[in-house]
Amino acid sequence: MSIATTDLDRTRTLLTDTGFEFAQEALPELIEQGVREELSLPGFLELVLRRERDSREERRVRTSLKLSGLPRGRTIEDFDFTFQRGGDRRGIEMLSTCEYARMRENVLLLGPPGVGKTHLAAGLGVKAVQNGFSVTYLTADELISRMRRDSQNERRRMSRRKYMRAAVLIIDELGFQTMDRRDAHLLFQVISYRYEKTSTIITSNKSIREWPDMLAGDEVLATALLDRLLHHCHVMNIDGRSYRLRHMNQAIETNQE
Repeated sequence: MSIATTDLDRTRTLLTDTGFEFAQEALPELIEQGVREELSLPGFLELVLRRERDSREERRVRTSLKLSGLPRGRTIEDFDFTFQRGGDRRGIEMLSTCEYARMRENVLLLGPPGVGKTHLAAGLGVKAVQNGFSVTYLTADELISRMRRDSQNERRRMSRRKYMRAAVLIIDELGFQTMDRRDAHLLFQVISYRYEKTSTIITSNKSIREWPDMLAGDEVLATALLDRLLHHCHVMNIDGRSYRLRHMNQAIETNQE
């Protein structure tokens, strides 16, 4: 089976005009596959449509990951549960289904520095993107900086702020910085606005008991914030060995050899 170049070009033009940009690029390959597998016309049409759909999905995921701000190379599949036995593998695998995002629930990952909280949060963010959810990743410092800037711009409505409207907002490393009452109130506004509308994932080195001190010592504000955050929330305490110390020890051992 052979197709004249003019026929192939005409078909490609039709595919492009109808929005099938990926299928037109792969048309010669698809035709060869169809001939090789002796596909029927419906079978060949399905092959073309699947290529277009899969290519569009790959582009969507790639673009969404880039826009999300997620750190690269941190996936659930790459997390070493054999080393970090303090991590709830079954719980993380359940969260990886993204049912929490569909139900607009929150996730709180607590534990000391170095145990993999950021890796797990980023990995859950990747899973959310793959499942069609918009994701925004910010460290707590970055979020506070943006909240301060946006609070000075009255024309910028809260609904237009990326960290307000993302289906999944990841706030990483909350607790390493000291908040004044203004910052604590701005954080409360974020949590309150997103309450039961979207999902928020927070990593923190502070236990829930320590949050009032973290939030400028305002127990009333902390109680109100935690009430909204924990109402529909998956809380995981990760208390294990430090990845950073492991890598440091490995480097020392290598140098000694």
